[in-house]
Amino acid sequence: MKVKKTARNSFLAIAIIILAALVSVSLFVFRRQTLSILTRMSIQNITDIQTVYTQTLKAKFLDQLNMLEAQARFFDDVDLDNNAELKKTITSTKGIGEFKKIAVANSEGVCTSNTGQNLANIHNKDFFYDTIKTGLPQISNKIEVDENLEPILTLTYPIKRNNSIKALITGTLSYNVLKDLFSISIFSGDSYMYIVAQNGNIILCNRDKKKNLYNVNIFDLIKNNTKEDSIPLINKMKIDIIENRSDSIAFNGNDTRKLFTYMPLHLNNWYLISVIPYSYIVKQQFSISVLVYIILGIIVFTVITFIFVVYELIKKASDIEKDNERLTIANSQNQSVIFEYDLQKREVVFSGDTEFIFGTTKNVFSVDFIRTEFYKRIHYDDKTVMSDLRAFIEGSKDGFSEGYSGEFRYKTFKNEFIWLKISGSMITKNEEKSNKFIGTISNVNSQVLHEQELKSIAELDKLTGLLNKNAMESHIKEFLEKIGKQTKCALFIVDLDNFKKVNDSLGHLIGDMAIMDAAKKLSLIFSEKDFISRFGGDEFCVLLRLRSNLDEETVKRIIREKAQNMCTFIREDYFDEKTTISVTASIGIAVYPDNGTDYEELFKKADESLYKVKENGKDGYKIFGVPEDQQ
Repeated sequence: MKVKKTARNSFLAIAIIILAALVSVSLFVFRRQTLSILTRMSIQNITDIQTVYTQTLKAKFLDQLNMLEAQARFFDDVDLDNNAELKKTITSTKGIGEFKKIAVANSEGVCTSNTGQNLANIHNKDFFYDTIKTGLPQISNKIEVDENLEPILTLTYPIKRNNSIKALITGTLSYNVLKDLFSISIFSGDSYMYIVAQNGNIILCNRDKKKNLYNVNIFDLIKNNTKEDSIPLINKMKIDIIENRSDSIAFNGNDTRKLFTYMPLHLNNWYLISVIPYSYIVKQQFSISVLVYIILGIIVFTVITFIFVVYELIKKASDIEKDNERLTIANSQNQSVIFEYDLQKREVVFSGDTEFIFGTTKNVFSVDFIRTEFYKRIHYDDKTVMSDLRAFIEGSKDGFSEGYSGEFRYKTFKNEFIWLKISGSMITKNEEKSNKFIGTISNVNSQVLHEQELKSIAELDKLTGLLNKNAMESHIKEFLEKIGKQTKCALFIVDLDNFKKVNDSLGHLIGDMAIMDAAKKLSLIFSEKDFISRFGGDEFCVLLRLRSNLDEETVKRIIREKAQNMCTFIREDYFDEKTTISVTASIGIAVYPDNGTDYEELFKKADESLYKVKENGKDGYKIFGVPEDQQ
């Protein structure tokens, strides 16, 4: 017995030693594999983020150039060789977008700002030369300082006459505005990004929000902060950037190892460079390792359980990698599945890729599953589509003898709504009663969005982006049909006083500016649920939608506040060097259902109130039927 016990103890000791050795080896391998996986995941994640962010940055800069293009159109009828006319035109503008300052420069580089200030000659600036030479808009490849010694970035847009560049519009963006565009924070703030020119000059860096870093060569910066063996890698990065390639390179820095990932911004030959310290990856690895050690401490006595835990951790790491691909844009075109619904078996069999609908490749589902999991993802306003389909299948819905078709919004497993189209018909066999429904589900998101965009274009006023007259009438009539007479709303007709004088004395460009200013102010005063339109010329119309539970005094107070705000904010002086014209607002108001129960009646009463305001000297408002002392 003693011999057997000694043998068992020896076997147990050997088993423990072997298990400990296996655990040590496994942990060593696991740490190396985890580091490798996390490194690849970090590179993939930062690449995905860069891809989306390059599109965002490019779009923002192109928006600024489009604004300069719109500003350049102000000079279509201006003699570009006449510096006095150039100055007069540029000073009549108010500035646009996020530009700190806009200016016009003649072909000799003489530059005048929209405030009338003469700026430094830009004839020797690279962006001036490139604009004159190429005839294309340009963005400066370095940060400069303005007359106030504040850092700026300059954008230019050419003004052409007979295929010749006679002048150009310049816009300067404050460095603080640029930093706001570039304020993305990733990897818990451990990572940071540079925007650099092709020659390596740093345009922007978001490493430290309190400090500005620009006009420094990034290759010199890397060289000064890395070991001597980094020079071949720096040269490779230079060549890649010149030849428009993307890659990732790890540098052994003086303080830590860093991973540089770079790709072209496809704008101005700029590059987007991201830096991930390896300390971030090591911290992630440490967090995972701690979890593994805790699990191994519980299940260290069995090799099988240990292997299972390692397998689950690797699987979990793979799931995390998939989840982190949140910035990947799915291509939803040509997604379609065919399905057969068997009424007797109460199951639905799909053919095709069901992952874009159910998030799984499984193709057989019970009817109960469809009615719970599928139905709850349908947009609340579109759930009647499935009710109609069910009624059609059960034979209780008329008008579908040839088949059924319907469109609805569906929330994918990426929490995005897309438009789907479902269609199909009942099938019979040997003239028996129909017991199967054959149909298709297709992704029609792009087509529906395109149709909605066309409808929006048809409904909007081109100058202001507000609803046009026809669309406004249609929306108000539809809204009044839906609400009961217990719900109040108010119709405002707004007329800009002295607008004709602005057009006649200051020109149509200033007139258009007055219309756009009024439209913007109305959009700020009223909420998104209210209807705002431009009826044409200097006339606007607004329908204020109110909650049904408001008392009479509250309704009157809200209407008066809105009217007073319009009078205050629309009041504006427009001027040139000789003439100043004050634009004010005259407002007529009618309340539903007190003053009318349909659109025509409300409009007539509001128009009568507007006429009264005009008779009493303009620049004011009147609510129909309310005595003057209670307005």
